[in-house]
Amino acid sequence: MWDKIAKFINDYDSFLITTHVNPDGDAIGSEMALKSFLEDLDKDVVVVNSNPTPHNLTFLDPEGEIKVFPYDVKKEVLEDVDAFFIVDVNNSEHLGNLARPLENSTQPRVCIDHHQGAEENFADVSVNDTSAAATGLLIYDLIRAMGGDITRAIADAVYAALITDTGTFRFSNTDVRAFRTAAELCEHGVKPYDMHRLVFASKSWGAGRLLGPVLGTVETTGEGRLAWIHVTQKMMKDAGAVYDDTDGFVDLVRAIRNVELVLFFKEVPDGKVKVSLRSNGRVNAFAVAEGFGGGGHKMASGMKVEGPMDSAMKKVVAVCEQLDEIKNPPGQ
Repeated sequence: MWDKIAKFINDYDSFLITTHVNPDGDAIGSEMALKSFLEDLDKDVVVVNSNPTPHNLTFLDPEGEIKVFPYDVKKEVLEDVDAFFIVDVNNSEHLGNLARPLENSTQPRVCIDHHQGAEENFADVSVNDTSAAATGLLIYDLIRAMGGDITRAIADAVYAALITDTGTFRFSNTDVRAFRTAAELCEHGVKPYDMHRLVFASKSWGAGRLLGPVLGTVETTGEGRLAWIHVTQKMMKDAGAVYDDTDGFVDLVRAIRNVELVLFFKEVPDGKVKVSLRSNGRVNAFAVAEGFGGGGHKMASGMKVEGPMDSAMKKVVAVCEQLDEIKNPPGQ
C-alpha cells in the first residue's frame, strides 16, 4: 500500500504538509508525526495550515513551527517546495485558504486520509483507508513500512491523533488495530494519563462559562431521537470564549438516553453556520452531511450552510426530521 508514497518521498527533497480547516488532534498529530519522520530522512519540511493550532494541541508543536496561511507565510512558500502532503482531508473545500493556491500549483501531491467521500483526482497519489480509526494510524503504518524510528515525538503525535478520533477509545471506530497501536505507542514512551490531560483536560474558563448557555439552547424532536444545540458569535464573546472552546459540547448531548443524532450549529465570523453531526449508530451522519456538501464519517461529520442561524437550523433540522431513524423508534 505504501510503495508509491515511499517512492514519492525518496524522489523529492522538500515538502509542505497541510490539513483541513479548524484542525483537530488527528490533523495536527498526523502532520507532526509525518514532519518528524521526513526530517529524520533529512528532508526539508514546512507545515502550513489555514487556521491556527488549537491551544490544547500546541504541545505537539513546542517550537511553534506550524505556520498559518496567508498570515505567517506568503504564497511563495508553495513554490519553494518540491511536493505537498495533504493529511486527514480528501477534498479541496475543506482546505480553507490553501484550497485555491494548491489547485493552481503544479507541484505533485499526496493525500493520506481516512474519511469517506474522497474527491476525484484530489491528489496524484492517495491512500484513503476508511477502516482506519484515525489518519494518524496511517502515518504510523507508513513510518513503520519505511523502516523509520518511532521517536517519542512521533509516538505522542500519533497517540494524540488516535485518542482524538476514537474519543479515548469510546467511539464505534475503536478496534483491535487501534488498541494494538496504542499499546505499541506506550512501549515507545507515551504516557496515557498525561496525554489525556493535555488533549482533553485543558479547557479555558471561557469554555466553562460558555457551556451553560450552549446547553441551554437544546431542542429536540422525534421523541428525543434528534437533538440540536447552537452557539452564536455573541454568546462566545459574552463568555470570553473562542471557537475551539466548544469542542466536546456536542458529545454531552449525544450521551443522553435515546438520542440518535445531535446537531451542533456554530455561527462563524463569515456569517455562515458550521454544523457538526454526531450519531449514536443508527443514523448515517456522513449521508446527511454529504447532502449539504460536507463530509466525514458515519458517526461524525460536518458541513457549512448559509446563515443566519435561525434559517440554517430550520433547513437542516427539516431534513433530519424526515430520516426513518428519527421518525421511528428502534425496532420499527
